[in-house]
Amino acid sequence: MASLDLAHLKRIVGDDPSFIRQVLQIFVRNTPEDMKALFDSVESQSFDQVSFYAHKLKSAAGAIGYNEAYEDFKRLEVMSKQMAPWPEITAEVARLSGQCQACMVDIEDILGAL
Repeated sequence: MASLDLAHLKRIVGDDPSFIRQVLQIFVRNTPEDMKALFDSVESQSFDQVSFYAHKLKSAAGAIGYNEAYEDFKRLEVMSKQMAPWPEITAEVARLSGQCQACMVDIEDILGAL
């Protein structure tokens, strides 16, 4: 299961469960759309768009304390800026997709406990 650093999120937004819920719900709502756009960017082989969505997803992951994904999206952003071979980028995006799906399960558990 993906691991969220809930203490990190609380340091950023405070310990208000309703606000934490809102922040996590925004992540849950936006991440699938951004991941689809990332896949589309890979499919169209647009380094600039891969970099853009990797950066956007990196920021979102970092904001909620999803530290592993933050580092992974950061690496993907660098890969795209350095124009790494498409098979490597494609494999990394597929791996990150699985991570994000696991993260959604973690977030649902957290939301259920708030």
